[in-house]
Amino acid sequence: MLKYLLIISTVLIFGLFSGFVNSDEVELSAEILNLEGDPEYGEYLASDCKTCHKVKGSSPGVPLISGVDRKDLMIALHAYKQKIRKNPVMQMMANRLSNEDIAALAIYFEGLK
Repeated sequence: MLKYLLIISTVLIFGLFSGFVNSDEVELSAEILNLEGDPEYGEYLASDCKTCHKVKGSSPGVPLISGVDRKDLMIALHAYKQKIRKNPVMQMMANRLSNEDIAALAIYFEGLK
């Protein structure tokens, strides 16, 4: 039974992550995509993220974001901020972030493997 739950969880998580690679989802300038985030500042900001997104492992319906490509995470956060992606909690969280905050979070989480 546990084996099947793990398989189902993996499928759901990869399904949730499939949106991370869709760069057509939101239009971002090269200037925003190329912002160099400060990983130490990203770690500071990440305390709110880590409430739901675990650093290791995952919770049902909440994808693991550690190790995700920086640009993919930036695109996802901007899609929530612009309300293209529909999730009220993530929209609220992303709306509070500046472009620099998003870059810092993205470089921080990319470095967690």
